[in-house]
Amino acid sequence: MQNKKRFALLGILVVGVLGYLFIHYFIMPVMSLNFFGTLFLLLASTGIIAAILIYYKIKFAWVIPVLVAILVVFKTVSSFAFFNHIKYRNMIGEVKEKDFSVEISPIDLSKLPVVDAELAANLGEKKLGEQVALGSQVTLDEFTLINVKDTLYWVSPLVHTGFFKWSANREGTPGYIQINASNPRDIKLVQEIDGQNLNIKYQRQAYFGDDLKRKVYQSGYKSVGLTDYSFELDDSGKPYWVITKYDKTIGISGNKAIGVIIVDAQTGEISDYDLDNVPQWVDRVIPVDFALKQLNDWGKYVNGWWNPSNKGVLRSTEGYNFIYNNGRAYIYTGLTSSGADESTVGFTLIDTRTKEATFYKVSGSQETAAMQSAEGKVQHLAYEATFPILINVDNHPTYFMTLKDKKGLIKLYAMVNVNDYSIVGTGESVSKTKSDYIKYLKNRGDWQGLGDSGAEKSMEGTIQRIGSSMIEDTTFYYIILNEQPDKIFIASLNISNELPLTKEGDRVKLEYFNNSNSSIDLIKFDNMTFMQTVIGEEEEIIKSNEVLEQVLEEKLESKHNNK
Repeated sequence: MQNKKRFALLGILVVGVLGYLFIHYFIMPVMSLNFFGTLFLLLASTGIIAAILIYYKIKFAWVIPVLVAILVVFKTVSSFAFFNHIKYRNMIGEVKEKDFSVEISPIDLSKLPVVDAELAANLGEKKLGEQVALGSQVTLDEFTLINVKDTLYWVSPLVHTGFFKWSANREGTPGYIQINASNPRDIKLVQEIDGQNLNIKYQRQAYFGDDLKRKVYQSGYKSVGLTDYSFELDDSGKPYWVITKYDKTIGISGNKAIGVIIVDAQTGEISDYDLDNVPQWVDRVIPVDFALKQLNDWGKYVNGWWNPSNKGVLRSTEGYNFIYNNGRAYIYTGLTSSGADESTVGFTLIDTRTKEATFYKVSGSQETAAMQSAEGKVQHLAYEATFPILINVDNHPTYFMTLKDKKGLIKLYAMVNVNDYSIVGTGESVSKTKSDYIKYLKNRGDWQGLGDSGAEKSMEGTIQRIGSSMIEDTTFYYIILNEQPDKIFIASLNISNELPLTKEGDRVKLEYFNNSNSSIDLIKFDNMTFMQTVIGEEEEIIKSNEVLEQVLEEKLESKHNNK
């Protein structure tokens, strides 16, 4: 009988050790008492051990699990907002209020991101499908929006499609997809850098020692929280995984980023950085869910924990986006009052590297209302708007979005005024959309307050340099005049058929809205070298068509507003 008990005890110990190894190898819990998963495992383990000891009539065996249970209850209760609402509200840090027109720079239309995550995934799959040898071997991971040398790209590594594909390609997958966020035609399958083939060996779709999470976990990071595994490129195009380290600061809650781990996707080499010395090329340090949770706590506990009337309470709007301003990446979201209306009291930008939060007090429409307004402008076409990004159009806070058909293809672009979402501009190109948008702003009398920065201006000059590029199926021309060499004037082919015939030395007349940017979008272009004229009858037809177009647009807008 005694031997049976010994064998039973030995069997329990063996099962326990194997269970411990299984949990650490496959589940990989954070080994810290600040994390609930570890507390739960500790409680379960001590409970099982105590049950065995009690079975063998060991006195006071119940004490250990009881003490652990007390610890779990204490950690849980100490996380309640009832006791810590001030700490929760202060986690975001100081939320500075700044002026929109001063802080947010007007964006160069040629660099405006028009590709969203959904379209990037579709374009990436199409590009991968063109590679017959690769399409059956690999697939794509989630796309990450990053800034590489002042150009925005969506990037995704090629990843394994399953265990057998991984076992047959242990050296890794051959490269990544890179899509220019401003030009959906600029798609690259990058398979080598500096003549060296790329092999993405460490990834989330690999197994055993090649699994990215396991690689980091077993490299000395068992006791720290790891999250937000982002695929990024350095300035040379070399692929890395950027992983945020975090800890719990309020009981078992209050997630706080404390640094990043950067893993070479090819070699598995790991570099550890505190928040103060993260490399400049890294864009994603603060996870979105951390930032939005802390922002909402800041707005929720403005008047303490007990606030049944929700006095002064603010919350983020539904949805967020990433925007770039002066080379820095920000998480953008609107702020609205606790009531379920369609208006905002302003919006916030949270720096993805430092978590510095800025509040811009601009009352207006929520993103969803702006999306519906843009869709209503072309309701007969049944296009769907993407979640907008916020841009500065000559000191006017403006939502920019694409309008896509049922297949997810971009058909039109839209700009919607934040202050008044009935002001909508649409067009087949970004430049034409801006011109249409500004036309409605001026017609509504909303161009006031901009001083000389919004004034319409014309000038004559001689062309010093002219070049062109294709963006979104539209040809754009870039012009430098002898009289103003510090400015680049940008015009799409839609503005004038004379642009392709224009060359250096030609005398031209330009019209535009004046601003301090180095790049300025033209609204009219005339090559004075050419002498084409419009006959009187044709001029009358053009004028009548313009009047008819304006009447139809006003009727559609009036119908939409009355709904």
